[in-house]
Amino acid sequence: MNPLLASTALGLIAAWPVGALGFALGRTVERLTEDPRPRAAAWSLAYALPAGALAATVAMTFAPIPPKAPPEPVAMEAVAVPPAPAAPARMPPPSLASGLTWSPPPGLATGLAWSLIGLSAAGLMARGWRWNQGRRRLAAIRAAAVPCEDLALTAAVRREAMRLGVQAPRVLVSDAVSEPLLAGVRRPAILLPRALIETAGAERLALVCGHELAHLRRGDNWRIPAEEALAGLFWMTPPVAALRSRMLAARESVCDQYALAGAAPEARRDYARVLVEALRMNALPAPQMTFESAFTGRERSLAALRLSAILQPQSGASVGRLGLVVALGGALTVATGAGSLALASQVRKIAPPAPEEIARIEAEAAADASDVAQAAAAQAAAEVEPLRIQVEKAAEAAAAKDVAAVERAVEAEAAATAALAALPAPAPDPRPDPHPDPHPDPRPNPQPEPRVQVEADRAAQRARLAAVAADLAQHQAVIAQAAALKALGALDVKVDVQPNVRVILPQDVIEKALRVKAIAPRAMAEPKISVKLSLRNEPPMPTPWNR
Repeated sequence: MNPLLASTALGLIAAWPVGALGFALGRTVERLTEDPRPRAAAWSLAYALPAGALAATVAMTFAPIPPKAPPEPVAMEAVAVPPAPAAPARMPPPSLASGLTWSPPPGLATGLAWSLIGLSAAGLMARGWRWNQGRRRLAAIRAAAVPCEDLALTAAVRREAMRLGVQAPRVLVSDAVSEPLLAGVRRPAILLPRALIETAGAERLALVCGHELAHLRRGDNWRIPAEEALAGLFWMTPPVAALRSRMLAARESVCDQYALAGAAPEARRDYARVLVEALRMNALPAPQMTFESAFTGRERSLAALRLSAILQPQSGASVGRLGLVVALGGALTVATGAGSLALASQVRKIAPPAPEEIARIEAEAAADASDVAQAAAAQAAAEVEPLRIQVEKAAEAAAAKDVAAVERAVEAEAAATAALAALPAPAPDPRPDPHPDPHPDPRPNPQPEPRVQVEADRAAQRARLAAVAADLAQHQAVIAQAAALKALGALDVKVDVQPNVRVILPQDVIEKALRVKAIAPRAMAEPKISVKLSLRNEPPMPTPWNR
């Protein structure tokens, strides 16, 4: 069902309970006070509430729902949480009243809504046509009326208009009206029946004209079109019709109070006689008028209440009772607003949302998904933080080990150098060769003593091996750090280290069958590292002794 159709139909249906509550409010105010002003205000509010409920229901149906406030960011700590077991799917609880509820088919509901709206629109058009015809007829009567020739009456009307603070209108006399009335909006005029002028004196007619001037001061002639439209729209709602009649009667009582302010009892009795005479003339056969009677009204029971108020005026309402009337009116207004909001929510449930509403809901869902993704990323970062700290600590430890290895290599090389420096110089042979070589080698012997040379070579070899171990430890630390970063998914590293190590072994070590085993460890996981050691026997340089 269309949202506009559903909300309008529900608003028209809501006029029944709202009108009944308004009628209860007006009757309560009538029991609380006899002052016509709060009674008129209460009945006017009650008459306007059904239209207000209809307008509020339609407006709240299409009003945008305010977006939810974004969730505040929550600081998360890196706490290892075991994975929660999968929760079983929850089934919606069965409805307790599933066998007692009934909803009409969509076609039937749509047809009923269209029927209700169509009948209300027809009543509105008929009422508008009737009011327009009455306005034209009244304009013709006013154009045919003649000005009042009673100078005393016109002077009394001017004085009364000055007292009420309004501009004095023209006073016209016509045979086509049966009771006094105020005609016109922009250029108002007071129409008086000729029969009433012939029977009543100028003083009584001045009070009647004061009643019409009170209407002019209140601006009642401006409210008539809106009131007629509401009467046509809710013509199928009897509570609204009852509210209108009570409102008009209370309004006439307020105008009587304005007209008789400070009047003597004799003047009040004269005014009551004029009202009775107008009621009598209105009951006689007269031309059919298409506009509402204002001065006498439709219901005689309400006219009896007016006569009682005219002849026996009561004091104004107390402050406490006025406050209670205001509180009751406010409570009824709030209740009407809450009911309109509930009806709008119901319409949103049964009617498809507008495209703008769908787009807004999708945007909110996307925002919620983005918030969830950000929260998940923050949680993952918090879980990875301890591992990153461990990697940094491992890298720092490996760097410390590399520094220690290098320091040990430097110390070994310094020790070898000191050992070579501490060796004594070779002594000359005390027994010379009896058969010296007639052709001695002009170059000096480059080779030192074999034992000393072996010790020096071993010390140098240990220093080089220590340096190689330091390089390997450094490479292993780099590889460990790269593997840790790869495990975190930060980067993909491939390390290819091929250090060239040359080891020179003395000849006597080889002669003593010292075996050297080349080890090539191979890691099974990425990244891989391999170390290859090749040995090559280089013959020593020729010497005079082994030539």
